[in-house]
Amino acid sequence: MLELDRVGIDDDFFDLGGNSLRAIRLTGLIRAELDQEVSIRTLFVARTVTGLAEMWQDLARSSRPALRRRTKGGEVL
Repeated sequence: MLELDRVGIDDDFFDLGGNSLRAIRLTGLIRAELDQEVSIRTLFVARTVTGLAEMWQDLARSSRPALRRRTKGGEVL
């Protein structure tokens, strides 16, 4: 997401180069990989992996299907 070799659990997403567009991509990745609904606002408040972990119990399971990349013919990649 941030094109870095390593990110620590206490490293601030936005200090490392995160911005609102990357935050949107990150929420989609969290939804697809972890089946959790995280708002952009939550990312701006939590800012770190540790911060998100502390809020994890308050997050809802995602009810949206994960987006899948498809070919022009509609086949899932």
